Amino acid sequence: MSEVYRELDRQWKATCRIVLGGEIGPLDEYKEWLCGLNDPLTLRRISSGHMVAMTSNSYCEGSAVQDMAQVDFMRKFEPISINDMKDIDSLFESVAERFSYCGNITIGNSKFVESSSEVSDSFFVYKCTRISGCKNAAYSQWMRLSENLFGTNEGGESQFCIRCGIVYRNQRSFELWIGGNTSDSYYSYGLEGCKDCIFCFNLIGKSNAIGNLQLPRNKYSELKEKLLSELRSELMEKKKLPSLIELISQEKPDYSHALSAVKGLSSATRDKDKSRLEGAFTKASSVVLGEPLKGIDAYAGWLSRHTIVTRDSKSVLSKTALQVSEYPIMRELPENRIVTQEEATVLGEKLAAWQTPPSSISLADAPHILSPIAYFPPERRLGSYKNLVACQWGAESTDCYRTVVASHDKYCGYNAWPRNSENIFGSGLVFNSEFCFKCFDGVGLKRCFEVDSGRGCSDTWFSHNVEGLQSALFCFNTKSKRYAVGNAEIGPEQFAKVKKLVQDWAISELKKRKSVPISVYDIACKGKK
Repeated sequence: MSEVYRELDRQWKATCRIVLGGEIGPLDEYKEWLCGLNDPLTLRRISSGHMVAMTSNSYCEGSAVQDMAQVDFMRKFEPISINDMKDIDSLFESVAERFSYCGNITIGNSKFVESSSEVSDSFFVYKCTRISGCKNAAYSQWMRLSENLFGTNEGGESQFCIRCGIVYRNQRSFELWIGGNTSDSYYSYGLEGCKDCIFCFNLIGKSNAIGNLQLPRNKYSELKEKLLSELRSELMEKKKLPSLIELISQEKPDYSHALSAVKGLSSATRDKDKSRLEGAFTKASSVVLGEPLKGIDAYAGWLSRHTIVTRDSKSVLSKTALQVSEYPIMRELPENRIVTQEEATVLGEKLAAWQTPPSSISLADAPHILSPIAYFPPERRLGSYKNLVACQWGAESTDCYRTVVASHDKYCGYNAWPRNSENIFGSGLVFNSEFCFKCFDGVGLKRCFEVDSGRGCSDTWFSHNVEGLQSALFCFNTKSKRYAVGNAEIGPEQFAKVKKLVQDWAISELKKRKSVPISVYDIACKGKK
């Protein structure tokens, strides 16, 4: 048993006491259940024989993999021969011979990290991916600036969460999905500024509520104590509990009360103008690729590859167009219960599971309690925004398209989650970046193309786990290089020739096929015999 696991087991027990009212046993007895909302954690075997955690499951099979702890970032490489840089096929084959991916990626001020990848400035992290600025996290993903997370997926600035998803500034919660500034809540969705809520949906500023009905504090506390005792008993017996969605799915929806509640409600106008976004796409392609592309939707298949983008759906109540996606947590939402944000707000105000307080509640009652009130808005808009066309979540952003989360962004299309970024296309998790195509898990990137796990790089193409590169092609597990190809610096003149070769090939493929046939995820296997 490792030091990391021992400490997290101790923190797990403390978190259970705080959230569930008592301990339920060792952490590893609940690992399968705690992973239930996550992307599968991909493990790959390296040459020494041990396994490392990978950030993504997209890396090509058969490629070489290293452990971050063993990478020599300053290793010197011999330049690829001039003959192998004269045509694109020879170049790909030569690059593939030396290229390797990296697992257990841990950066910044991080310690006590085990079987995890893409972890920065974090302590005591176990079997997680995409964790930044966190402490005491196990079986969790996509979290920032948080503590004591177990089976929690996507969010930030939260503490003591078990099996929660998309949470922001939340504390002491269990199976809370989409919650902001909320505490002490269980099996609920869409809460903002709430405290002490069980089996609740789409509430703002409520407390001591069960099934959307506010109760006297003493009555709420009595029912909560009984329910938590039941949850602990069932967890100790079965080592799992049903998810919020599994509970709701046990009953068929009856829309009659919801339809009555939203009758006469006008839906907000949907943004449709993407003309500025189209112009930005053309400009960005000229900046990065050297030639302008027109009509972003013609490249949808390529831009959507290896990332998550939105797709069209409709409200079950008004048939108003909505965006859904395969984004963590959001992919779980049942489409026979999705509604607009405006509808959800009204439903939260008007619908409750009862007219009078119940004398008792149990987990067995949950499907019946939840069914009349369980409606999920998959979209949200916060702060100021404009022209967020076919986006799912948007805050302080303008002129974005087919992006799941647009947060403090401008001119972004076909992305999962760019933040504080401009002119980002076809990318995943990319922060503080500009003019990038097909970049993933990156921070501080400029004019980059197909870069994965890059930090502070500019004018870099087809590179993985790199930092501080300027003008680089096909680099991996290295840092602080300039005019480099395959990790070897070759000087500006020769680099310009090779980059033009790659640019010309990429733009030719995009003109012919509307796609580039290889990505950073399979460059290590391209051309291998």
